[in-house]
Amino acid sequence: MKPVQLIKATIAAAALVAGQAMAAGVTLGEAPPDSLIVNRGGLEWVYAGPCAGVDPSCGTVQLHHGFDFATDDEWLASFSSIADLVSAFNPTAGLLCAAPYFNVTWNHCDIGDASNGFVWHSPLAPDAYHRDNSAAETFLVRRGADVPEPGSLALIAAGLLAAGAARRRARKAD
Repeated sequence: MKPVQLIKATIAAAALVAGQAMAAGVTLGEAPPDSLIVNRGGLEWVYAGPCAGVDPSCGTVQLHHGFDFATDDEWLASFSSIADLVSAFNPTAGLLCAAPYFNVTWNHCDIGDASNGFVWHSPLAPDAYHRDNSAAETFLVRRGADVPEPGSLALIAAGLLAAGAARRRARKAD
């Protein structure tokens, strides 16, 4: 290869790598699209990356838009097993990976690791080695908006009726 061609090829390769790096950073911190969110047990879940959520990790995640690390109760309310989790995030349409929106290092998810039980801080993982591994897959959860209980709604309705009645009396007095 001639020196000029080598320089052109090097510049093209550098531009390609830089373009991919810039594209990778474009979505970090942005809200993930609804198409990547799995709704289970009244909670919204995202597959946030191929590594533990916090250090020690091969690539931590950035928490935003209400997504956080799940509690054991949230895991168990949403998924019955590792296989159930994997099937929820790997439907026939393709892997639902939100890593570009949350992971500070990687833009992919390793569904094979999740299938083998490497799911960070999940009670579904077969043992502590799989659960606490720095290369375990990270999933995040967002709690849905609380729906008022019927008693609260009745109390609000009674208050509004009382306020309306008081206003009518005040008008009649004028």
